[in-house]
Amino acid sequence: MKSHSIILLYILVKCVSGQVQDGRHQSEHYGYEDPCPDAKDIAPCLCSYDSNHTNMYLYCDHIESEEQLRQIFKADFPFKNFKKFHLQDNNNIKVLEAGVFNGISFEVIDIQHNMNLEVIELEALDSCYETVTEIKLSFNKIISFPFDELSQLSKLRNFDISGNSLTMIPADAFNGLTALETLDISSNTNIVGTFQDLPNLREIRLSWNELSTVPANFIKTGSSDLSFINLYDNNISSVEPGAFDIVDGLDINMNKNSLSTLDEATWRPLLEVGGSVSANDNLLICGCDIAWLFGEDQLLEHVDKWTNCNDGEFLHDLDPSIFDPC
Repeated sequence: MKSHSIILLYILVKCVSGQVQDGRHQSEHYGYEDPCPDAKDIAPCLCSYDSNHTNMYLYCDHIESEEQLRQIFKADFPFKNFKKFHLQDNNNIKVLEAGVFNGISFEVIDIQHNMNLEVIELEALDSCYETVTEIKLSFNKIISFPFDELSQLSKLRNFDISGNSLTMIPADAFNGLTALETLDISSNTNIVGTFQDLPNLREIRLSWNELSTVPANFIKTGSSDLSFINLYDNNISSVEPGAFDIVDGLDINMNKNSLSTLDEATWRPLLEVGGSVSANDNLLICGCDIAWLFGEDQLLEHVDKWTNCNDGEFLHDLDPSIFDPC
């Protein structure tokens, strides 16, 4: 009986030892009761972590000034790799300053709905170059962002800077972000350049900007996973052939623009491979220019059923025989 107990104890020790050595089962904070800084040193920010101490979060919604934020990151942080930085619904911060995180890195930067935040300085994100996977900056008042810095964010998968006050966004600043999957730069003003070399992009949202034309090669990401392009409400009157990636299953939202036609040279290549387009609330004339949609290949099936002519009639309700003379 005693020998059995010794054997069981030996097995237990080996199992525990193996678990400690296996990083999949033990967090980097193993052996520490509290991986957060002293609460009084980072107040009014709050540090929290999950039950395994593997993911740490820093909430700074009640920060009072840029100076206070700088001082907080001068505190003693036992661990410097956090899951998320959170700053929302704050009216005290106007500038996110260069080097503000003082070597503390984050995977997710969630800075949204801060009505006085206007400037993200160059190198404000410098400690996160190799860690950040998601940046959410929607609905602030940002007028200045260091887009040139994006090329250093090698793991960035999701980027959202929608609903700000940027007067110009350089599209080519995103080029080469090979990990990027979703991009939302809606509700700003002007977009300059093209989106290319984004091999993992799935969605790009560009609604409520000031685009009037979509040039050739505008969105040529090279991604076979691209499934949605949103160009809603941009006052777009023309889309040049070759403007988009041609991908099976790609849905392009052109609703509420100023298109007078769905040009065959532009749209046929997409619809033929199984892509789709919606163009509700445009200025479509619906003459012989769209007869190609009613041919034997039945490409009209790939046009949203609510797409309407300028007189309000839906394309899907048109009698195909009206195109016989075309």
